[in-house]
Amino acid sequence: MTDRASTSTMIESVMHSPLAIANEFIRRATDDRRVLTHMQLQKLVYLAHGWCLAVTGNPLIEDEFEAWEFGPVDRKLYQALRRYGAGPVTRPIRWGDDTPFPDDDLPETAFEELLPEETSVLDGVWENYGEFPAYKLSALTHQAGTPWTSAYEQGRNRPVANGTIQEYFIRLADAP
Repeated sequence: MTDRASTSTMIESVMHSPLAIANEFIRRATDDRRVLTHMQLQKLVYLAHGWCLAVTGNPLIEDEFEAWEFGPVDRKLYQALRRYGAGPVTRPIRWGDDTPFPDDDLPETAFEELLPEETSVLDGVWENYGEFPAYKLSALTHQAGTPWTSAYEQGRNRPVANGTIQEYFIRLADAP
C-alpha cells in the first residue's frame, strides 16, 4: 500500500455508495468464513476511502465522513447498520437499509462496479486490516495526528475533510 498516484495523474473514477463498499468487505469476510461488526465495517470503509485518496487521488465514497466519539463514521452506513448494535452484521446491506423505514423484503443488495484500482485498494485494506477487531480499528483512527483528532469535538459530529484524509494517508504511504 505504499504506491500512490500523484494528484496530477488522477485516475478517472466514480464515487460509490458506502453501502456498496461495506458489502465488498462483507463478501470478503463471508469468503473467509468470518463476520464483521458495524464498527469494523465503518473503519474498513474509512480506511479504504483514505487509501483510495492517497493512491488514486480520488475519493472512494460519495459521502463525507464525520468525527464521532468512536472514530470516523459515515452517516448513511450508520443508518443501514445501526440495527446490529455491537453484534455481527448478519447479511449484506440492501438498497434502502439506510432509510428510516427499511424494507426487509427488498432483495436487491447494494452493489456497484469498481475500477481495478479501487478493487486493488480494497484488497490491500482487507489484507492489512481485515482481521483487526473493532477496538483496534477504532484505536487506529484515534491516534494523535489522525484526521479524526483534528475534526473531533465532543458532542458534535463534525465533518472530516477529504483533503485532510488524503494528506494523512499520503504521509502513511510515504512513511518508512
